[in-house]
Amino acid sequence: MARLPYRDNDPEIADLYRDIAGLRGSVHNLHRVLANQPAALRAFMGMSRYVRDDSGLPPGLRELAVLATAFALDVEYEKFHHFPAARRVGVSEEKLRAFPDWFSSNHFSEVERAVLAYADAAARRREVDSKTWGVLHRYLTDGQIADLAVTVGWYHLCAAIIGPLGIETERPIESGRDPGATEVKVDSVP
Repeated sequence: MARLPYRDNDPEIADLYRDIAGLRGSVHNLHRVLANQPAALRAFMGMSRYVRDDSGLPPGLRELAVLATAFALDVEYEKFHHFPAARRVGVSEEKLRAFPDWFSSNHFSEVERAVLAYADAAARRREVDSKTWGVLHRYLTDGQIADLAVTVGWYHLCAAIIGPLGIETERPIESGRDPGATEVKVDSVP
């Protein structure tokens, strides 16, 4: 159970929830807990928007990095949300089935393997070996590598919020929508 309340149907955050639902399709439990401090949630969403929507890192590589980070840090909440996100951006089922043992799969390209290795090493050792670094530099621009670092770091921050605050995954929605979607109805917020 979450250690802070999930805030819903509160006029103080109605506009913020509408913005989040417009951006992400729904309001998730992570947002609902952070809404206990609306200014923090607004700031959080600004960085989230950059990482998820404005970064120069290709979406498939971003989602692979997020999943590798989620597995290395063992964050069920991120796994729950980012398997569907990876599917939406075209990551194949073969690649998704390779987790957590992606390193033994032959379904990943050289650059995908380097992104996965980067995310895993950053989580486990806080450093990346020269071979991985070299592959990243062959395929990605300096800006994309910076965005990879920011993405991986962002999901470390998310893990540091989700775990200690006990934020739970949402129940699947019966309508067949994203299994990470919450049952909070944004249009019911005054």
